[in-house]
Amino acid sequence: MSINIQPHIEQRPHLKDPLEFYAKWQHFHGKAVSLLPKRGSTPNDDSRAYPSDSVVPLLRAFTSVFGLSDEELAPLAKALTGNEIDFMRLPLDEMPALALPYAEEEQASLFFLLSRPFFLALRQVCLLDGREWEGGRCPLCSARPALASIVEGPRRHLHCSWCGTTGPYRFIGCPNCGNENTTKLGTLVPEGGEAGFRISTCDDCHTYIKVAEGRVLEEMTADLADLASLPLDIVAQEKGYTRRAPNPIGLKKIT
Repeated sequence: MSINIQPHIEQRPHLKDPLEFYAKWQHFHGKAVSLLPKRGSTPNDDSRAYPSDSVVPLLRAFTSVFGLSDEELAPLAKALTGNEIDFMRLPLDEMPALALPYAEEEQASLFFLLSRPFFLALRQVCLLDGREWEGGRCPLCSARPALASIVEGPRRHLHCSWCGTTGPYRFIGCPNCGNENTTKLGTLVPEGGEAGFRISTCDDCHTYIKVAEGRVLEEMTADLADLASLPLDIVAQEKGYTRRAPNPIGLKKIT
């Protein structure tokens, strides 16, 4: 179900552009659900990408929503129709070698936005919410976490931006590299930042993950929480830390 973005734009006018872009993605997701096979709009268990007969209408919807050229994405259409692309490699940062007219980061964002309906549908089939994130990776698609949340206990849950799966991970430790040395783990709470958020950093792998208090995710989805706290990404990245998973609009680098 699509979320009405306008109230969030009114609350956070400085985030108007990313929120409007997310609204575009929601529009594409709705189209994708209507175009996919009606078996609950989910892929087969052995499916690694969209069904061949859905590729052309899905790409047409994608280019229409995001104002892209059908011609520029022709190599992608050919590869998808020929079952040459394995979406399950994407969360591992393994991009297909295609001659597309985009920079590497742009191409990674494109694949994220295009494939995400596939992963969200897969989540409806596999039902792995609540499963432990072994090694800090999503139990469904193997992605690194996009967001963490603290819930009653206290316990820490990790959230996947690819498929939406969420589950527990040990309370102390970097989910990106496994470091448990507390002298190399830090916390940033920027002044004037979005209430209910902080940044957990690791000086072993120089990455970070944003952390939402449990009540935050009672008021908004993980996607919106990630976008609402986008200024924290800027703070962390200006201090030299990197983000391992894309946000809901396909970005890792914000600065």
